[in-house]
Amino acid sequence: MSSIIAFGFCLLGQGQESESFSYQAIVHNLAGEIVVAQPVTVKLSIIIESPHDTVIYSERHSATTNQDGLVSLTIGKGTDKTGNFTLIDWSTNKYFLKVEIDATGGTNYADVGTTQIMIVPYDLPSKTSDESSQIVEEDKLFVSRKYVGKFVDYRQTGPKTYNGPNIIWIKTSMEGTFGKISAYGKKCDFSPGHNLYLKRIYYSLGGVSGYWVYQIENDSSVYYRLSNFQYDRKVLVETWF
Repeated sequence: MSSIIAFGFCLLGQGQESESFSYQAIVHNLAGEIVVAQPVTVKLSIIIESPHDTVIYSERHSATTNQDGLVSLTIGKGTDKTGNFTLIDWSTNKYFLKVEIDATGGTNYADVGTTQIMIVPYDLPSKTSDESSQIVEEDKLFVSRKYVGKFVDYRQTGPKTYNGPNIIWIKTSMEGTFGKISAYGKKCDFSPGHNLYLKRIYYSLGGVSGYWVYQIENDSSVYYRLSNFQYDRKVLVETWF
């Protein structure tokens, strides 16, 4: 089986009940090539509290990628279920979605990542002109935070005497999947063993347009803004969501 990397998102549309929500992923191989028109098996697991805690629900899906490498699934409607999806209380705990894929359609799964599921209001109103208060999330259930492993080390890529923004390369325990993560900074205040997450925030200054901001953060509100282009893996950061 070839190794697979999947970049995806899931959301719950307005007016839906929490009996199911949609998940989509664009599937790439480790060479960065899209896996086109191939049958795959996807195992989806929901984990409570932290990315390494208890799996409270899992299910399996058989699907075929389209010409763009996309698979579209409905979580809560799979087969080989363990646990009860409809009994999950999304408001009381943190929940994470773990994705595993077998590109041959079997059950020899490769772990392609774990992402936090965020519960947010459907439409957050703008109160002031300050950018930080203009955050708009599109749906009730929106994946905007992705676990990328524990912090291992970092490397500064520019001279310390340079006054402009420098790039730091952050190494995590999941370097095999994400490579060294590129962020703006002259130093890194993460400590070895910190859980690290990629987070995206949508900013709208009014009207119909807006833009995404991406950052890497720990559980203690230390964060660094990501560069748009991830040099180590030669990918745009938005493809990770």
